[in-house]
Amino acid sequence: MAHASIWNPKLEARTPFLIPASMREIASVPSAHTMMSTEEKFASFIQEIASKKNIVVLAGAGISVSCGIPDFRSQDGLYNTLNYQELGLSSPEDLFDIETFRDDPRPFFRFARNLYPGKIEQSPSHNFLAWLDRHNKLLRVYTQNIDGLEEQAGVQKSKVVYAHGSLLDATCMDCGAKYIAQDIAGDVMEGRVPRCCREKKVKSQTKQGAAKLKEKSNRTLRKRSFQQYSEMDGCTADAKEGEGSCGGVVKPNIIFFGEKLGSDVGLSLQRDYSKADALIVMGTSLSV
Repeated sequence: MAHASIWNPKLEARTPFLIPASMREIASVPSAHTMMSTEEKFASFIQEIASKKNIVVLAGAGISVSCGIPDFRSQDGLYNTLNYQELGLSSPEDLFDIETFRDDPRPFFRFARNLYPGKIEQSPSHNFLAWLDRHNKLLRVYTQNIDGLEEQAGVQKSKVVYAHGSLLDATCMDCGAKYIAQDIAGDVMEGRVPRCCREKKVKSQTKQGAAKLKEKSNRTLRKRSFQQYSEMDGCTADAKEGEGSCGGVVKPNIIFFGEKLGSDVGLSLQRDYSKADALIVMGTSLSV
């Protein structure tokens, strides 16, 4: 299991439970556990959680590394091992850059097929989270990961908050149609860019819409035009693409660099703060 530390909020007063400052504070609190043997640490940990009913877990990339999913910044992490030039990128960071994705989503989807839902088995750490949920001890899992392995292990969807979104769902960038991972999995696994096949809806153009169209037309594409790769794209949900279909790129619901974080994380934290009776941090140092 990935390294974990536990904090009991009933033991001492703390600043409001906000990300990321207070989490770094919590994680840095000295613990008597550091002087224990491995066996003593596990025994103490089990004793700590035995009576807990509302545990909050903060999970990071470390719990998925053993599944074959690299973290980002370690020596063996994605940014140090990605063959970004083979993907046609100018740097590893471009893989999750929203402007790069808008210009040409093919590099991202060629990479994404390596970790798409259903292809990777969850780790013992994910199974531990599911065990907490089955035994009615889990209040919420806040995860930095996008792989969806918490749900795959059996954690209820309502118990998982994805800080950076997840690959389990997707949205058409043009019409906003919603999809699940299975709808676009065939295209992704074949290296095709998934395209929306929902019926195209004609809307009257507003001033805001006109401004967006102007901004889009003025954007300079980095290397390839939309027309150059569109013929290789797929059509989602086993539908047949026709003249009346939307045809927009279906983007997984993950937060790319350059996109705003959703408000659901902060709102959920506010609701959970007063209920939590323990905090487990696993797979993350809570620092960048």
